[in-house]
Amino acid sequence: MAQTFVQVLAAALRARGTRRAFGVPGGGSSLDVIDAFAAEGIAFVLVHGETAGALMASVTAELGGAPGVVVTGVGPGAASAANGVAYASLERAPLLLIADVAEAAHQRFDQPALFAPLVKGCLRPAPAPGDDDDGAARIEALLDAASASPPGPVHLDLSAAAASAPAGGRLRGPSEAPAPAPAREARAAACRLLAASARPLIVAGMEARAPAASAALRRLARALGCPVMATYKAKGAIDESDPRSVGCFTGAAGEMPFLDRADLLIFFGLDPVEPIPGRRRFAGPILSLSRHADRDDPSSPAVALPGALDRSAALLAAAPGAAPWPAAEIAALRDGLRARVAMGASAGRSAAEVVTAVRRAAPERARLTVDSGAHMFSAMALWPAAAPGDVLKSNGLSTMGFALPAAIAASLEEPSRTVVAMTGDGGLRMCLAELETAARFGCRLVVVVFDDSRLSLIDVKQQRRQGPSRGVRTGPVDHAAVARGLGCAAWRVGAAEALEPALARAFAAEGPALVDVAIDPAPYAAQFEALRG
Repeated sequence: MAQTFVQVLAAALRARGTRRAFGVPGGGSSLDVIDAFAAEGIAFVLVHGETAGALMASVTAELGGAPGVVVTGVGPGAASAANGVAYASLERAPLLLIADVAEAAHQRFDQPALFAPLVKGCLRPAPAPGDDDDGAARIEALLDAASASPPGPVHLDLSAAAASAPAGGRLRGPSEAPAPAPAREARAAACRLLAASARPLIVAGMEARAPAASAALRRLARALGCPVMATYKAKGAIDESDPRSVGCFTGAAGEMPFLDRADLLIFFGLDPVEPIPGRRRFAGPILSLSRHADRDDPSSPAVALPGALDRSAALLAAAPGAAPWPAAEIAALRDGLRARVAMGASAGRSAAEVVTAVRRAAPERARLTVDSGAHMFSAMALWPAAAPGDVLKSNGLSTMGFALPAAIAASLEEPSRTVVAMTGDGGLRMCLAELETAARFGCRLVVVVFDDSRLSLIDVKQQRRQGPSRGVRTGPVDHAAVARGLGCAAWRVGAAEALEPALARAFAAEGPALVDVAIDPAPYAAQFEALRG
């Protein structure tokens, strides 16, 4: 007897390493999907919102490499996943969105059209394919599209009738095109550019997170003796205890002391979505190393070297180069960047103080997830990363409401490793109900809330316009009381109270814990000015 479409789909995902799916099911194809997943040993994680589910699935894919899966109901369920699908698109995560399809006009709209700008492919199987239909091949093609470099989301629009229809053909396993080989002229031009440089600076991007690429980056930095900056997504691609690791690269004013001294930028797997928008701050030549040969790169590199990063790095490491940067100069520049993070007078507890205290209290190898907001500057600068994935943040999309879903996904992916989620009060409130998800699964995580009752980053931008404060302040919320109601251990730390005792209890808790910390937002303005300009 032929297998149904969802049975073939579940087998294909399991063969690629998918172990769990996330979402909020509807009453149609979702139920068939969950049953088929269970038969293949793929767990279904019920969440409270489709956005959070899509974020969890995307982070699971980033950490494990296998396609992430989010399951939604029809209409409003599918629409609610759009932000998480956008995350997968701009953060390059292989994600499969399985959305139920309306059988009547009620709740129906053009779901493929909604997701078309975000996804790499869409499949809407017919309700009753013939016996000769090769459903297996179409499933494999869709999953291949999600994983093909650069990875991203794909959409399966699936009715209950199509889910239970027979799917012919046989699964063949994943297929990926090899990385392009750079032309001899490009290799020669890259070597000439490096030979003419006295002070190269490497900027590592998200492609450097792959194990082979990260190892190649570290070898190249040693060979050239030059400093390395990493984007938020690439944090940990070079161990930050390495003296050549000098901090985060965002494309903003804070990196200018490095850019002013460099005469060549080597973009090592930097994706165009990673730097913040703005004017180009480096006037010298750029050598771009990327797996992709045909992407639109707004940096207009002098030389583009497509292909596997480890091969390109080996080529440059063997080429004649300049003398290494003086170690003392690299250290001074690194210390200067860290000092700019700590700028600003504070009458109360600053975000930088909270990050430092949490870092001291956390167990060794604790993983960090960081939400978007003003607190991210301190968190990303002061929390060390030794390997890719040690710190997780939404960068290309920079969505709020990321830290808690990401922490849950990371905890489920690696249950023995403690996860710390640093979030502003605004970001937490966007996904607050997912604390119950963390409690239900006994996730080993600690949520630290930077509580100042405002959208601080937007507040700072409003202050820079010298206008009155409008639309950025909220009333106080006792997040600790809410967290306890959702099944978590929780503590609230006032402005004049010691933080360390609450952190010690939180990290000793059996399941998820939350520490709501009152902070002084005053230092944010000076910090923003120093880093973003």
